[in-house]
Amino acid sequence: MTTVFGSKFKVVASLLYELLAARLANALGLPVAGHEVLDVPSVLLEFCAVPGIRDLSAGSAFGSLHVNDAVSLPPVEVAAVPEELRWKILLFDWWVQNEDRILGETGGNVNLLWKPAGQQVTVIDHNNAFDGTFDEAAFFRNHVFAEERGRIPSVFLLEQKQAFGNMANHFDEWIQGFPDEWMEQDDRPGDFNSRFVREILSRFDRLPDVFGGQAT
Repeated sequence: MTTVFGSKFKVVASLLYELLAARLANALGLPVAGHEVLDVPSVLLEFCAVPGIRDLSAGSAFGSLHVNDAVSLPPVEVAAVPEELRWKILLFDWWVQNEDRILGETGGNVNLLWKPAGQQVTVIDHNNAFDGTFDEAAFFRNHVFAEERGRIPSVFLLEQKQAFGNMANHFDEWIQGFPDEWMEQDDRPGDFNSRFVREILSRFDRLPDVFGGQAT
C-alpha cells in the first residue's frame, strides 16, 4: 500500500481534527484507513515530481494509506454495507459533528471507500469533523446512512453512548503525540481549541434522545 499525504495546504486545525477523529474512529472499531503523523523533509519537496507536491510544506503532516482496488461507495451498494457498521458510522459522524459524508442517488462526497471484491468499506477523510457550523437538520437530510435514524436498537445506542463517554473522559490521551506546532502554545493561540472539541465530545449524553432507538 502506498502512503499519501495530507499536509499544511489544509489549515492546521483541520489536520488535528482529522487525526483526532481517525484515532477515535479506529478505537471504536470503524474500518479506518491506516494513518499516522509523518515528517515531510524539505528535500522530498524539492526533488519529488508528484503532481501537487508544491502545495505541501516541510514538517509534520497527516498521512494515510492508499487502499488498493477501491472506489468511492456507489449509491447502489449502500444497502450492502453491514447494518451495524451503518449505525456506527452514522452515530460517530453525529458525535464528532462531521457533515462530510453525503451521498444521494446521483452521487456526492461520501468519504467511504468500497472494495467490490469482498464488499469491504474503508472510512476516510475527517478533516471536516468538529465543525463549528454543524447543522443537525442538514446532517440528517444528507448523510449517506440517515435512513438508519430511528432504526437503531436502544441497547446499541446505550452501548455507543457509553463508549463515546469513556473516550470523551480520556480526551488528553487522544491528543498525545500531536505535533507541537499544531497545538495551542503559551505564546500563541494556535488553531486547535481543545475546550471547543471537549464540548463537542461531551454531547454523547444526547445520543439516545436524538436517535430514538427501537426497543429490543
